[in-house]
Amino acid sequence: MVDIESIVFSRISSAIRTAFPSNFTTSTNGIITGEKVSAPSSFPAVCITEENNSVYLRSQDSSSVENHSDLMYEVEIYSNLSSGRKAQCKAIAKIVNDTMADMNFTRKPGSGIIPNANSSIARWFGRWTAVASKTEDNTVLIYRK
Repeated sequence: MVDIESIVFSRISSAIRTAFPSNFTTSTNGIITGEKVSAPSSFPAVCITEENNSVYLRSQDSSSVENHSDLMYEVEIYSNLSSGRKAQCKAIAKIVNDTMADMNFTRKPGSGIIPNANSSIARWFGRWTAVASKTEDNTVLIYRK
């Protein structure tokens, strides 16, 4: 298994914190987490989760060695601004998408604003996929699907 979850999380969270320093600098404002959150404790909130890490069958040889992993990440963004909730979600989503594209991930259909149980909170959802491998010296290689 090629495990790059910490790399993906670190790059996305760093890019978000750089782009929106006033929103993600203390524990009393926005949160970025690697787990799903049904009710964020502060806003804006960004949840980055690895939803699939399975063997990429097209590259598996007869020795059953896992050469590559088929990866899928989901990101959910929440905003509770009284005005501009959707715009805030989309601005953060652009940073996420640019970061994922820089790592060779492909955004999948169905990304965008989706209904939330609490209508005073905007929710943006996106999925990205890629295939990853590691070289003998542990260099991570990520390929678009």
